[in-house]
Amino acid sequence: MEYTIPVFENIWLADDDPDDREIFEDAITQIIRNVSLTMLTNGEEVISLIDSGKLPDILFLDISMSYNGFDCLQEIRDVRKLKKLPIVIFSSSVHPRDIDASYGFGANLFYRKPSSFSELIKGLSSLFQMNWNDPYTITSNHFVNNKFIPFVAAG
Repeated sequence: MEYTIPVFENIWLADDDPDDREIFEDAITQIIRNVSLTMLTNGEEVISLIDSGKLPDILFLDISMSYNGFDCLQEIRDVRKLKKLPIVIFSSSVHPRDIDASYGFGANLFYRKPSSFSELIKGLSSLFQMNWNDPYTITSNHFVNNKFIPFVAAG
């Protein structure tokens, strides 16, 4: 089945760590030219922007911030028109409980923050090549042996 890789022109990252936001911004701008990157520090800011009528092409949420990513994710998924919004949990956690909760609350992907900038570039590049026209397939591809697994860039 052929599909067109979506053009991500409007990306949001919600993360309360300024260093993580800066590294993410550096990586995104190396991968995607002419991108609009909105940096937010908590889930309340995400909800506020959505309430104002703005939406990203894809949303990256950290789970460890004030008004955490889980609460934000649940609130977004409770709105019917936002069910197909691609959402990636972008976290340093490796705890199976956090991975399961992320998928359970409606994330399309759980992406563990890489330990190096080159791994982040590789991971985001691979992530953006996925078929985001069908985010539920992405989710189902990360359900292996009756458990959810985090995204790991191949190679």
